[in-house]
Amino acid sequence: MRTADPDLHRRRSGEIASAAARVFLAKGFHGASMQDVAREAGVSMGLLYRYFEDKAALIAAAATIDRAPLLAKIAALVDIADPVAGLESLLVDMVNVAGEPGYIDLVTEVAAEACRNPRVAAVLQEDEQALHTALVAALASHQAAGRLGTDADLAAFASLYLTLADALALRLRFEPGRSITALIGAFLPSIRTLQP
Repeated sequence: MRTADPDLHRRRSGEIASAAARVFLAKGFHGASMQDVAREAGVSMGLLYRYFEDKAALIAAAATIDRAPLLAKIAALVDIADPVAGLESLLVDMVNVAGEPGYIDLVTEVAAEACRNPRVAAVLQEDEQALHTALVAALASHQAAGRLGTDADLAAFASLYLTLADALALRLRFEPGRSITALIGAFLPSIRTLQP
């Protein structure tokens, strides 16, 4: 059920999803209860259920909590004069966000839940598709302006790029303190193949 004020609804649901993410990190999806989330969010159970009908809906919200900021960063690529430099910078940003404490643990937990729960799997697929579509659109605008080669397969590149961001983040989870500069540097030739 939505409130009359869509901004308030968006803000409040985001706050609850953030609280859910913290609880899920601490207790796991199956160990966490709706009461735990309500307590962490500082809301009543009734209000929690006004925003999220069940725990699967909360898991889905926690799983996609970083979608809006990431989509905004991808959209900002359109306004960058050098798309190759923009892609390098975006990759660093994506990996740095993933390096925040608990982020990869939550992503791993979500991926495991998606294997068991078709509803969560559908949300993750939608999330990945939204990121892929946005990245292809940003790259296509540069391609149309002649800043990227016309023969570049943008859809394939976007898939590889997003996969690399996920893989780098996971690598840093298991090799804490490792510099991402060298890892991203190894991928730069692939980014540069997009140049005309």
